[in-house]
Amino acid sequence: MNNYKLLRPLYTLLQTRSLTESARRLNVTQSAMSRTLTQIRSAFDDPILIREGNQFVVSEKGEALLKKLPSILLTLDGLYEVEVFSPKECTREFSLAYTAFLSESIVPVICKEIVAHAPNASLYAQLWQEQHIQALSDNKIELVASTLDHFPENIYGKKLIDDEYVIIMSDSHPLANQPLSQQAYFESKHVLVHGLREMKQYVSELFQQHKKKRKVLAKTPSFTSAIELVCQTDALVTAPLHIAGQFADKLPITIQPLPFELPLHSYYLLWHSKYQNDSAHRWFREQSFSLLQQHLKETYEEGHRYLPITNGG
Repeated sequence: MNNYKLLRPLYTLLQTRSLTESARRLNVTQSAMSRTLTQIRSAFDDPILIREGNQFVVSEKGEALLKKLPSILLTLDGLYEVEVFSPKECTREFSLAYTAFLSESIVPVICKEIVAHAPNASLYAQLWQEQHIQALSDNKIELVASTLDHFPENIYGKKLIDDEYVIIMSDSHPLANQPLSQQAYFESKHVLVHGLREMKQYVSELFQQHKKKRKVLAKTPSFTSAIELVCQTDALVTAPLHIAGQFADKLPITIQPLPFELPLHSYYLLWHSKYQNDSAHRWFREQSFSLLQQHLKETYEEGHRYLPITNGG
């Protein structure tokens, strides 16, 4: 195997044509420099420097190497340079995936900011539904905004916000103007949002604990379609409060607290460790985290404004 560590002392020797000066420049002893020259001669099967009196003459092989080495060493040094990311010069297509438990409105929010700072970059967004989070190791998705109950190996993440579940129904629903009981909840029809693999199904467990079978009107891949459906029916949808806040002033809906306790759930911005030290990705995730967290906090607070005040609150 070639010993690339010899290239720097080789270049110094060819420049100085002196063991003493080369040893001084490389901060080694002259005897160490002499041993290095012996290794160089063996590696290149050439004398490289030929002693003639009190000086060295460079061999033809050495002259040829002297012409090549500056660019070679510059290239090798470049491998160790810390990459400086410039958004204005970036032409990268950044990728973001998000679950149905996050509003689609995050895409234009992030894209607008990315383009404002990196006008030649672009954003590829997709819905993250049936995939396992471990799949990030094998695909090109850089960030996933999702709920998560545990962190698999090599997955990094930052918490965006804690959220709670509420019930969304049509303004014209018979139960819209009164507290919702557990019995009424169990007996109602429900619209489900499907496809979130990584999250514990607390509501399904609740039905099982009470030995109730949920009456499902429809299963949809997003809360947008689920909420539009409950606006036209007497069905309910159990949704995160920030989602309810997103639609509270846009659609004729009523937001009700759950008639039972469920744990809070947390949203994270996730990425695989292969991107951890990538400068462009670091910029993208910092931008995305700030925008997402702000958006989630605002819509969460908006949802709280529409929740009726209960004795417990």
